[in-house]
Amino acid sequence: MSTPPVADTVIGLCRLRGGPQDLPHAPRLAILLLALATLLDSAIGAVLGDGGNAPLRSLLSSVVVLGLCAVALAIRKLGNRYVQTAIALLACSIAFSLLQLPVTRMAGPPPATAAELTGAQVLLGWFTLGLFFWQIAVNAHIVRHAMDSSFGFALGLVATWVLAFWALDHALFAAAA
Repeated sequence: MSTPPVADTVIGLCRLRGGPQDLPHAPRLAILLLALATLLDSAIGAVLGDGGNAPLRSLLSSVVVLGLCAVALAIRKLGNRYVQTAIALLACSIAFSLLQLPVTRMAGPPPATAAELTGAQVLLGWFTLGLFFWQIAVNAHIVRHAMDSSFGFALGLVATWVLAFWALDHALFAAAA
């Protein structure tokens, strides 16, 4: 039986079907996806008016998620699943960034105050929030498969990773602003 193409597998993951085990064990692909995710997030940051810090913030996000994922898998003695899990997390991140980029372009840079938001920006903001929660669910789905755990445990783990990133991001970049 042949392995489905990576793109089909990523679409399946985004639909909460399949798992990281359906992806190839390809460290070079993981590195390529990390570079692509950083470039794409930098483009989104530029649209939002944060082009200078966007590459560093993207790398920080990836380092936190992939680093904590490696730790979690190592604790469970499942480190052999790391490369495929990293590929799944990065590829799905790229998929969500590709969905977010046109929405971000339509919304434009955020205004100085909430009172200045247009109706379209509010609607697009809600759509982006929905994408965020969908991505959290997809990441939890991936982690659930990688760790042979329950969805609730994986969701809690992924939520912790998001909070860890936000705390580091705030500590590193809010002070500079």
